[in-house]
Amino acid sequence: VMPKMGESVMEGTVLEWKKAVGDAVEQDETLLEISTDKVDSEVPSPEAGTLLEILVEEGETVDVGTPIAVIGAAGAVAPSAPAGGTDAPAASSEPEPHEKSYSATQGNTPSAAPAVQEARGAAAAAAVTASSEPAGPIPRRDEAGNFYSPLVRSIAEAERLSLGELQSIQGSGADGRVTKDDVMAYLETRGAQPTPTAAPAVSQAPSPTPVAPVAQVRTPTAQTAPPRTRAEAAQAAAVPHSSASGERVEVVEMDRMRQLIAEHMRRSKDTSAHVTSFAEIDVTGLVQHRNRHKAEFQAREGTKLTFTPYFILAAIEPLRDHPLLNSSVEGTRVLIKKDYHVGIAVAIGKKGLLVPVVRNAGQQNLTGLAHSVADLAERARTKKLQPDELQGGTFTVTNVGSLGSLMGTPIINQPQSAILSPGAIVKRPVVVETDAGDVIAIRHMMYVSLSYDHRIIDGAMAASFLAAYRQQLEALGPDSMLF
Repeated sequence: VMPKMGESVMEGTVLEWKKAVGDAVEQDETLLEISTDKVDSEVPSPEAGTLLEILVEEGETVDVGTPIAVIGAAGAVAPSAPAGGTDAPAASSEPEPHEKSYSATQGNTPSAAPAVQEARGAAAAAAVTASSEPAGPIPRRDEAGNFYSPLVRSIAEAERLSLGELQSIQGSGADGRVTKDDVMAYLETRGAQPTPTAAPAVSQAPSPTPVAPVAQVRTPTAQTAPPRTRAEAAQAAAVPHSSASGERVEVVEMDRMRQLIAEHMRRSKDTSAHVTSFAEIDVTGLVQHRNRHKAEFQAREGTKLTFTPYFILAAIEPLRDHPLLNSSVEGTRVLIKKDYHVGIAVAIGKKGLLVPVVRNAGQQNLTGLAHSVADLAERARTKKLQPDELQGGTFTVTNVGSLGSLMGTPIINQPQSAILSPGAIVKRPVVVETDAGDVIAIRHMMYVSLSYDHRIIDGAMAASFLAAYRQQLEALGPDSMLF
């Protein structure tokens, strides 16, 4: 069944099936990849055996607890698979996979027989009213990236709906997807409007006798394309188009992660009054400390010593002295958090980023923070994070310097009130005060930016926090006791 991936997660979207019907699966072997409103995750198989049936297709969103697949004993034969082992559908009275998929999306209980009957009845009604001529195939995704479920495609083909007609229907499903109800509602009013692909009239005279309904069995033809993989669908969605000015453009549909990031960033800008302040920090002592201890640390702890744990550790005391930066706004109330749960921005290749949370960072030394950061970053990149590990942060550190950026103006991670962004560490000649006077020296310098919610944090408080943060980092030396 669709697993519950967190306390606040109530539904999930099937992104990709890693196994096909008839494949053998081992217990805990990755079976599919799902997406929630928090994170993409790989789902392991709960049992060893054979994948007999897929009830929810890629791109479908269903509630937690909904059956999504059937696993039988090892060596069992899938009921819908033909003896020849090809992908051709069997001509039988059993409901087609799209009907079973439709039934699985309608409720949370395993016994969804009424939904199956409803889908079967809709398909039969469509077959009765359909022309004897074969309908043109409807793709799973059109050039604009719109997804059409197997049931919607079946009804459209039986009713001779063109792709253009489907595209004109306003979808009521997730992400504006056209559902079976949308198609049926369109068919009810279709006769009152001109049809792009109206069939020619066969006869002007009415039929003297009623025609018995005949079950329509679809068989593969040269025009019927086999189901496409997600990669093929995405490639089909990225089709070059010509603009009115004659320029060539490529239309690429946002994936789910990018859609969630876009919505989260827009909502943050709509919610908080963003202001960003900057400071320049001499981190020569920090670099020397890391260079002296990183080899020994990796040999002893089994993990790399990066700069991010230093940046988190240095923020804890300034946060204690500036509690509004570790708070959130709820209406006209300010909720000051007493624990320090620090989010760290982790880039997922070129797809986007996730912000897992280091719990109780204020109770950890550099060793503990290094382990927490390495573990969360690794599991974020391998899709092993749980949604709850992306929630509950009170402050965020995004290390844009690790990607080569000199500085940045990050957007606040709601519902937090501030986000800190250390930039790239570079060697520069700077003026250094000594007992013998001012000298020019080569030092490791870094810009750091702080974006904050101006509703509750003013520039003076932000400047005070950055000054305290600079003091924490510049106080570090090669022999500082941080472990």
